Amino acid sequence: MTNVDPPESVLEGQETKYRGLYGKCIHHKLREFPEQSKRENLREEIDVQRHHRKLISYSIFPFAQGEPAGYKFITAEPLEELGVPNFDFLLWNLDGSVIFGEAKSSIPASASTVVNQLQERKEVAKEHKGYIEEEYLGSEIAHMEFVVVTYVNHGDKIAKEIIETGAEFITWVVDAHSDTLWIRQARPTSFPDNLEAEDPDAMLEELDRRHTHDVASLNGELDRVTTSFGQADVLPTSIIVDRLRVVVQSRRVEDRHPCIDREDIEEYVSNSALNYTDERISEIVNELIEAGKRINFLSEWEDDRAEFKIVSNYTAKDDLERVLEDKWVEWRIEDMKDELRDECEERVVAEIGKQRQLDEYGIGVSKEPDTDPA
Repeated sequence: MTNVDPPESVLEGQETKYRGLYGKCIHHKLREFPEQSKRENLREEIDVQRHHRKLISYSIFPFAQGEPAGYKFITAEPLEELGVPNFDFLLWNLDGSVIFGEAKSSIPASASTVVNQLQERKEVAKEHKGYIEEEYLGSEIAHMEFVVVTYVNHGDKIAKEIIETGAEFITWVVDAHSDTLWIRQARPTSFPDNLEAEDPDAMLEELDRRHTHDVASLNGELDRVTTSFGQADVLPTSIIVDRLRVVVQSRRVEDRHPCIDREDIEEYVSNSALNYTDERISEIVNELIEAGKRINFLSEWEDDRAEFKIVSNYTAKDDLERVLEDKWVEWRIEDMKDELRDECEERVVAEIGKQRQLDEYGIGVSKEPDTDPA
């Protein structure tokens, strides 16, 4: 018999039947639950986010450290505060040209899904042009361009799909082995079938036009430019375990206890969040603290040395990141199991109610309590 309290909707005298049916249900669901594969999927999700964050950092580094062709990095995830589909970063130059950029650390077999997603975000960006001018730039936009950034081994695939669909996106590629960013390398190695031109030279010229920026100096300055990662550590739409790395990065150690104050997190977010408002930074810090406590990675510390203690026996960053990932995976697994328990509760309550109605007509099932085979 499963020791669980029936919900209030279960009538008095039906508690034993509820526990018996619930025990059978949850025993079956937990036995069939593919826990190992779920854990592997969650680890893959962490890796995807890590690669995505790294690619964004590669993309914006030249513009956060300098001003290629006058372009500067403005913000990560423009329009995220509106809850609309948005690009990963926004660049701007004093001449009124902007570049919206999307980072894709991998390209699916059907690259058209990526192009369709980009098209949707492009339309949203155009619809909010006035808002972007007012809230981000303080001046009018004279020209808009759109970029998709991927790793060098995916560049040809997405570039060819973009050309074949007739979309207007420029592809950048990052070579992580040499820490370089390229523009001219990112183009199809063969002519797309629907590329119309009278001769090969004209086709090459058209292909070049579609794969380079209107600001010619930007093409030259960005082609095979040295880049790096280490920017954009805080991205609001990343999964929380990825964002909680901020806590690890900004923590300190007091008498072998890893710990942190709210102001430590605020300082780190402020320095790396890249142009978020004070209000948004405060929201991000609140979310990080609450999420850290929720997965038992952070706890209140009744001690003068810090406000929060990191729940771990380790102090080194690499060890703490591993602990963070383990705790998040465990929390997600338990959350999935709780969903199964909720399903069983709902199902058993409905079953008991149905049996009770049949019993009122003298055709119900036996009133003998069920036993839990587990």
